[in-house]
Amino acid sequence: MKRKDNIQKTLGLIYNSTFVPIHYYQSGELAASYPVIDMPKDMVDVNRESLRNSGKQLQFFSTKESLHIGYIRNDKTGKEVILGPVSSIPISDDTLDSIIISYGILPEYRYKVKEFFSQTPLFSIAQFLNILALIYKEISGEIIDVFQTFDLLGKDKENMIGEKHSNSLYERKESEAFHDTYFFEQEYYGYVERGDISGLEAMIRNVPNMNEGQIASDSLRQAKNIFIASMALVTRRAIAGGLDIETSYQLSDSYIQEAERMTDASAVTLLNATAVMDFTRRVAETKIPMDMPPDIYKAIQFISNHVNQNISVEDVSEYLGIDRSTLSRKFKKELGFNISSYIMRRKLEEAKSLLIYTDKTISEISEYLCFSTQSYFQNVFKKKYGQTPKEFRSSQENMHK
Repeated sequence: MKRKDNIQKTLGLIYNSTFVPIHYYQSGELAASYPVIDMPKDMVDVNRESLRNSGKQLQFFSTKESLHIGYIRNDKTGKEVILGPVSSIPISDDTLDSIIISYGILPEYRYKVKEFFSQTPLFSIAQFLNILALIYKEISGEIIDVFQTFDLLGKDKENMIGEKHSNSLYERKESEAFHDTYFFEQEYYGYVERGDISGLEAMIRNVPNMNEGQIASDSLRQAKNIFIASMALVTRRAIAGGLDIETSYQLSDSYIQEAERMTDASAVTLLNATAVMDFTRRVAETKIPMDMPPDIYKAIQFISNHVNQNISVEDVSEYLGIDRSTLSRKFKKELGFNISSYIMRRKLEEAKSLLIYTDKTISEISEYLCFSTQSYFQNVFKKKYGQTPKEFRSSQENMHK
């Protein structure tokens, strides 16, 4: 009885440290559950029967919604633990709907499922498996190497892919069906990094026919996979061109999510060109060189990530651990303008984006960007762009009619 209490205490400590959902069973009966949320239907029970019938003492799998679930059993003691479900990425509304359908949950209980996942942190697979290994040691007394046990290094898969690769490479060389996109990509994404809009437009109009290679079993998945790879490349080249890191990654995520919703391969291909052009325009607007000292680059990133706050030069200098006068002097030397001007520039660039891509009112935008008054926001915006925020939004709407 004492050992049982110790396991429950340990599982409680693990939950309070990680907030990973844990269900602990003794002799087939639920003995402890973390967290204690009144779920309409226990999602764990849906998977538990198949896990028990598999005969394996330690298991890990991911559902079609990319939820990670771990299972541990000790037949000698009758103890079982189910870890999860957790996710490595935020649960979208579409994923939430899929979970509700998969687990047979009534639609009116959707808010409870959403609450469950909102209280559960995101875990990488490695983090999740290490927690699973810790609990496995408590249940079985055995220490495992998660990389070896779950083949995280992929040696078996590496050998299988290596065999396929060798055979495929042999056939391609025989037929002279080579990949020929490398030099095209270097030129194409080079325009992104330089913010060269006209050069990119000219290249898009004259894209040659190339052998991209097959990376999916159907045309739609092929287009989506190429799109995702393209976004990875363009994101990094845009960052190298001076676009701030958070904007780059968030923009990439948004475009990938949009591509995944599409059902037509040609539409995905057209979206690729749109996305690359969008990144290039943003780099052109930023025009911040990357061959600058690390502290100045960090200052730029800090400012870009805090445009919705009332940040000052003092805030930036405190973040970097540099006195204000040194930072101001170094910033002006590297970029040719003072740091306070750059803070205002980034706020106004963010304002343009919000005016174009959202329906937020001018008052909301002014407040979000921490301008002292709406009239002050309108005055500095007009001084910078020659139009009031209202005039700018109207011109953009007319342009896209």
